Amino acid sequence: MTFSLLQGLRVVELGESVSAPYCTKLLADMGAEVVKIEKPGVGDQAREYGPFLNDQPHHERSGLFLYLNSNKQGITLDLDTPTGREILGELLAKSQVFVHNLHPTEMDRLKISYDALRSYNDQLVMASITPFGLTGPYRDYKAYDINLAAAGGICEGLGSPGREPLTFGTPEVGYFAGMAAASSVVIALLAGQGQHIDIAEVESMSGIYNGPEALMAVYQWRMTRRTGHHALDFPYPNCILRCKDGYIFVGSPEGRQWRTLLEVMGGPEWAKEDRFRNRTAMNNEYADEVDSYMEEWLLQHTKEELLALALEHRIPLAPVRDFKEVRNDESLADQFVPIERPDTGPVYFAGPPYRISSQIEIAPSPAPLLGQHNSHVYCEDLGYSKEELVKLYQTGII
Repeated sequence: MTFSLLQGLRVVELGESVSAPYCTKLLADMGAEVVKIEKPGVGDQAREYGPFLNDQPHHERSGLFLYLNSNKQGITLDLDTPTGREILGELLAKSQVFVHNLHPTEMDRLKISYDALRSYNDQLVMASITPFGLTGPYRDYKAYDINLAAAGGICEGLGSPGREPLTFGTPEVGYFAGMAAASSVVIALLAGQGQHIDIAEVESMSGIYNGPEALMAVYQWRMTRRTGHHALDFPYPNCILRCKDGYIFVGSPEGRQWRTLLEVMGGPEWAKEDRFRNRTAMNNEYADEVDSYMEEWLLQHTKEELLALALEHRIPLAPVRDFKEVRNDESLADQFVPIERPDTGPVYFAGPPYRISSQIEIAPSPAPLLGQHNSHVYCEDLGYSKEELVKLYQTGII
C-alpha cells in the first residue's frame, strides 16, 4: 500500500541495484512522484538479478527489480551525451529531489556535481550514495555489498567460533544506505533549502552494527568475536536451537522468564549446578554444553507446541519460520499486497511496515517496463513534441 504524505514531491532517481532504488521506493511509498532514469537498451542492473518469475531469467521479470521499483515512472536517458545531461537538468528544474548512486569517478566523468546541478534548481536536495563517501582516502575505490560488509568490520562478528567470518545472504548494506538516504532527504526538505547529502554505504552499515562492539573496543580493549547462534555477553538463553520439526528461538532476558522456563521443563538437575548461577557466564563459557541439555527437551516438542507453551507461560520463544509460514501467518496477512502488471500477473510483495491514521491507503502501481513512461515525461511534463521525441529515440538519447 502507498500513502499521500509526500504527494506533490517530485524525485528523480538515477540508481542501480539496491541503495538508490530502495531510497526512492521508500519515498514513493509515502506518495512522492518518482521518475527513474535508466540507460537506453540496458536498464538498471537489478533487472538481471534473480529471483525471476517462474525461474525464467528475463530483464522485465526480476523479483528484485519489481520490488524495488514499484510506484515509479520509468524513462530512458543516455547521460553520456551532452543532450542527455541537458535533459537531466530540465528534469531537475521541475523536481525537488535527486537521488543517485553513481560512483564518484562516474560523477566526475559525467560532470554531475551538486554545484553544477544547482544551476538548474538552487533549492534542489541531492543525495549521493557511494561506497566510501565523496571525500577521504577511499573515495575512488569501488566496492559491492560483500566488500563493504568486510571493510566495515561487520563480517568479523558473523559466524561460529573457530570458523571463517561470514557475510549477509542479502544486500543489507544497500538497504541500510537507502534507509539512511531516505530519512536524510526528508530532514533536508524540512530544513527548507537546497542540500547535498553525502551517504557512505560503509558508514551507514558499520555505525549500526558496530556501535556496541566499538564501545567495548574503546573502553575495554575487547575485540569482536564470533559467537555463532549465541549473543555475546547476554544472559543465557538467547539463541536458536533444534526442536522436533525445525528450529526455535529461545530467550529469557528476565530472571522470572528463565525460572518459569525451567519449571515448564520439569526442573532439570543440571540447572541447579553452581556454575550455572550466572547466566551471562553460562552463555559465554558453557553455551554449547547447555544447548545440548536444552535440546533434549526441545526435541520432544514441535514448534507449535512450544509456541503454545510460551504464550501460556509468558516466555519469549519464537518458531523459526520459512517464508511460506510467514506468508500464511494471519497476523501478517495485511503485510503482503499484490502488485499486478499484464505481463507478470499478480506478484505479492511486502508493503510498508506502518499505518498512518489520517491517510487513505492507495493500491501500489507496478514497476515500469524499460522506458515505459518516456512519452508522458518528455512530452507532457517537459513539453517535447512528438517529433522531438522520435528524434531522441532515433539518436539514441532515450
